[in-house]
Amino acid sequence: MNKLATRTISGAVYVLIVIGSIYAGSLLARHNSPYLAHDVGNFIFTVIFFIIGLIGIHEVNANLRRHGDESNRGLAYAIGIITFWIEYIWLNGRNLINDHVAFSMTAALLPALAMVVFLVQLWREDKNPFASIGYTLLPSIWVMTPMALMTHIHSESAGLMMMVFILIWVNDSFAYLTGMLIGRHKMWERHSPNKTWEGTAGGLLFCIVAAVVFGPLFDTQTLAFTRTDWLVTALICSILGTLGDLVESMFKRYCGVKDSGTIMPGHGGILDRFDSMLMSAPFVAAYIVILQL
Repeated sequence: MNKLATRTISGAVYVLIVIGSIYAGSLLARHNSPYLAHDVGNFIFTVIFFIIGLIGIHEVNANLRRHGDESNRGLAYAIGIITFWIEYIWLNGRNLINDHVAFSMTAALLPALAMVVFLVQLWREDKNPFASIGYTLLPSIWVMTPMALMTHIHSESAGLMMMVFILIWVNDSFAYLTGMLIGRHKMWERHSPNKTWEGTAGGLLFCIVAAVVFGPLFDTQTLAFTRTDWLVTALICSILGTLGDLVESMFKRYCGVKDSGTIMPGHGGILDRFDSMLMSAPFVAAYIVILQL
């Protein structure tokens, strides 16, 4: 099988997983209560992206180890897993426990979890203990927290979650095409030698058009997004998504690797596919909170 066919099949599987995980609840709604379908659908989405997050933790740990950086890999998994589910309960567990209790639990437990890494380091022989602490906490901050925030976006609106993915795909695709056609001025050569300002501007323009034209077609349920809200979402997905791509490029250059992993033949790893989402999701979630206030 040639590289193009491999890349096409791998990309198609990726898109099907994303769409299937987002709309699993809608499929269930045909035969069940809409409220039950929403909760079950969100839990299916959560489990799938929890597994994706675990793969992301593996990629961070493996690449740091390849570079020769020391971290407590077992603790990185443990902290990442606990962080994800604490944040999930806080963000989506309004039917399980009181909102105030969920917020208090999160505010207390997450800092305590981070302190555990500091305490464990006392018993480890390590020439650079604070660097190891940072490397151990990195997967929780960079991978699992955004994944948990994605479950909140999905819980509020499957349509919004789908549109965020679409906007990121539009931005990436048209940034590449515009840069290939008219790109002249390098954007941030130190981190990504192929990115140009012209390509970035092209991606932003088409992202805004897609959001304003097609965003209102997606059901945002109780959020009632206006075209202004879709414009803000497009700006977040394009600007923060591009910066997220650069952050992952910085990480790969630091580790001396071309791709973060090999789980998606022709596309690389989880970090390669979700780098823009990891940076955009927290800001989209923050915008939702601002709207709800």
